[in-house]
Amino acid sequence: MSRRVASIVLVLAGLAAAFLMMSGSALAAHEVSVEELVANMEQYDGQEVVITGEAVGDLLVQGDYGWVTVNDDAYSVKSLEEGGDFAGYSNWGIGVWAPAGELRQIHILGGYKNKGDTVRVTGIFNRADPEHEGDTDIRATSIELLEAGHPIPHPFQYGKLLIVVILLALVAILWVDRRSRIRRARRKQ
Repeated sequence: MSRRVASIVLVLAGLAAAFLMMSGSALAAHEVSVEELVANMEQYDGQEVVITGEAVGDLLVQGDYGWVTVNDDAYSVKSLEEGGDFAGYSNWGIGVWAPAGELRQIHILGGYKNKGDTVRVTGIFNRADPEHEGDTDIRATSIELLEAGHPIPHPFQYGKLLIVVILLALVAILWVDRRSRIRRARRKQ
């Protein structure tokens, strides 16, 4: 093999390797937040994305596919009951359309009574999914359970009940006192 042919083969091999590396990184899923997806819908439309968050609401499965909502806001990381802080004005969540088999691994959904399962969703982001009447969604190719959810305790707050009872008693006393003053004023007339 001549030097010239070897050089050409080497250059072509380098170009092929560079092309494969570039196409591999271009095809790699983007790990993003729902907030970033909403802010940059056109950029991510039709792209493979990865989101991580809490499965919330209801699991809607019919047949081979179903829906779940995944929130990835600050409350999905640490609720107020778990010591989290008020972190904004709204929740950041997105509907995920997935095969029923992927959804079956989700057991606890977030809400008032529960911290939902934490999941990592990989799928195609659709700014306006034509098959779902223009809804914004992610068509999941995989859902990975990262952490099981758990009940959120809401202990009864007896101190607040005592304050309410004391205030109601004070209102009743003031009302009775006012009524008796009105009666006395009428008798004097």
